[in-house]
Amino acid sequence: MKRYSVWSAVLIVGMLPAGGFALQSTPPQSKPQKTPAKAAASVQTFVGVISDGQCAVKGSHQEIMQKAHVNTAANCVKGCARKHGYVLYVPATKKIYKLNDQERPAELAAKKVKIKGALDKATQTIYVSSIEQTN
Repeated sequence: MKRYSVWSAVLIVGMLPAGGFALQSTPPQSKPQKTPAKAAASVQTFVGVISDGQCAVKGSHQEIMQKAHVNTAANCVKGCARKHGYVLYVPATKKIYKLNDQERPAELAAKKVKIKGALDKATQTIYVSSIEQTN
């Protein structure tokens, strides 16, 4: 009986590396990449103010500035954008557009800007190609 158990143990241990190689040789499954709708959209120009997602919904920085003891709208935008992200707020229409670029808007916080980019209408996201400050 011992002889059979020793041989079966040797046989099992010998097969483990072969099974491991078989598992490694299968290629990993890759998920198809989603292409944003911006690829089909044309470049447009948007004019508004760089804001954050929280204050833009309120239409003002006053409430948050008082709560957080912040002295300028630019500092309010920078602080709130850490959690809520940078957006383009168009005061005339009260429209809010998300921005795919979250780095360039930081230097233009609370400033009036002109953004060129493609709009993904489904997500209301502008895929920014350029941002410049306007007067």
